[in-house]
Amino acid sequence: MSSPFPIPVIGLTGGIASGKSLVAKILREKANIPVLDADQISRDLSSPDGAAASAILHAFGTLDRAQLRKRIFGDSGARAQLEAILHPLIRAESIREISDLARAGARLAFYEATLLVETSRYRDFDGLLVVEAPMETRIERMSSRDGATRAQAEAVIAAQATDDARRRAATWMIENSGSVEDLEAQVLKLLPEILSHVGSGRQVTP
Repeated sequence: MSSPFPIPVIGLTGGIASGKSLVAKILREKANIPVLDADQISRDLSSPDGAAASAILHAFGTLDRAQLRKRIFGDSGARAQLEAILHPLIRAESIREISDLARAGARLAFYEATLLVETSRYRDFDGLLVVEAPMETRIERMSSRDGATRAQAEAVIAAQATDDARRRAATWMIENSGSVEDLEAQVLKLLPEILSHVGSGRQVTP
């Protein structure tokens, strides 16, 4: 499958509270590599003046993200309806933004998103970096970060792809069960392998 992007792009994913956003921050700040945030693109698209606003309002009667999350949680039909509105727009916007990065001189980018495996969108990319953490660690993080109960945390985790599914799709894995310093060391140690993989693959579009 040919990539829709003019430069190599590596997908970055992981289950909720796995630490993928922290990996994205390390890539931006320590390696100076741009990372697109699919969740931010989704927020922009579903804002009152966003491209998805009218369709979401028509389908759900609200743009409030908390209400939308509550509406689609446990309702696969509603979730599929929202994804059908947002995902094509997110894909188009990500292609536009990465094209802008390429014109500005970028030769590699990462794309951070939660549902790359669930939607099979990881196949758009030149590789997939999966961040993983033990279940108990993720539940503790959700409790301290979001105030989630154990039952709520387990339900959110169960609604996402399994660890096994993400491992099967992964090109590279990072285990985030230690300190931030441990995670940073892993990312920076793995980066030359990722750059070598990209360099041996398709060439950047002129």
